[in-house]
This record gives sequence, structure tokens and C-alpha cells, in this order.
Amino acid sequence: MSKIVNRVAAIAALALAATPIVGLASAHAAERAEPVARIAVGDLTLSNPADAQEFARRVHRAGLRACQDEAGLRGMSLRACQMDFREDVRDAMTTRQVTDLALAKRAGAKVEMALR
Repeated sequence: MSKIVNRVAAIAALALAATPIVGLASAHAAERAEPVARIAVGDLTLSNPADAQEFARRVHRAGLRACQDEAGLRGMSLRACQMDFREDVRDAMTTRQVTDLALAKRAGAKVEMALR
């Protein structure tokens, strides 16, 4: 009987220890609700190859700022962060923006990051 009581007490202690961790994780998620970076596109015509390349440059610079400068990542962690950043940018783009970038790519712009 005492073995069962000890096990139940141990499980209860572990559950109590995990409670603050869950709270911290949800608090961290709430902090991330704000955008990490803002990329201006209003002054660009994304179907224009030169403007599309400028957009790709802005995305790259914003990704570096977010991952390297603010988070302090290096090496493979930095590359993974930048890949996630580009994916988030693609997810935030409108259908029209994606279509315009595809047109610019066909015209010769190097905008691979936005179309993968």
C-alpha cells in the first residue's frame, strides 16, 4: 500500500513541477503574437524584376536582423531561423503578391526565396 501512495505522491509532485513550465510556454507564445519584422512593399511593383529583387533583398535583411541580431543565432541555427522566416513571409503574402513575384521570376528576377 505504501508503494502505491509513494508513486501517487511522486506523480503529483511531477505534475506540480510541470505547471509553471506550461505557463511559461504560453506566455512566450503570447509574446510572439507581435510581428518580428515589417517589410515595406507599398513602394514596390512586385511584377517588375528590379522591384522583386529589392523585395527579396529586404526579406533577406529583415531575416538577418530577426535571427542574427535579435536572437543571436549562428551557424545552422541561423540558417534554420532564416528558412522559417522566409516561410512566414510567404505565408503572409497575398495571392496577388505571389502571382506578381512569379511574373517577375519569369522575366528574370532572382526571387527564389519568395516562391518555394
